Amino acid sequence: MKRLIAAILLLAMLCAAGCGTTTPKESTAAPDPSLPEEGIPQDLPGVWTSANAGKLMMSETITFEEDGYLTVTGTYEGGDLGTIYGTYRVIGNTIFCDITRGTTPYQVSYAFHIDGRELVLTDDDGDATYLRTS
Repeated sequence: MKRLIAAILLLAMLCAAGCGTTTPKESTAAPDPSLPEEGIPQDLPGVWTSANAGKLMMSETITFEEDGYLTVTGTYEGGDLGTIYGTYRVIGNTIFCDITRGTTPYQVSYAFHIDGRELVLTDDDGDATYLRTS
């Protein structure tokens, strides 16, 4: 189900996205001041790719930068679905993402767990597993 929703979001992103290639470096939403900032765990920044393309043959590559910016690039059956951009922050074991470019802006959060080179993101639809590629 998570992959289907991601596929739909990425397809919607392609319809809404322009042809720009620059990475934005600003967020449209301010962090919630009622939540304590804990910083980014040192094992999170890097490039993570879907561990399994699943039945839809769709995969994602997420780049978490050390400065709190992220990019997500999708592929479907080997074809480029486009890229979305935004920022992220970590509080406890939750990643809060603020997607600001490449699609209609939205916010999403995931519980996460890192074990070596494996990242598991969890939301109401279940787990998505990624492997570190750099």
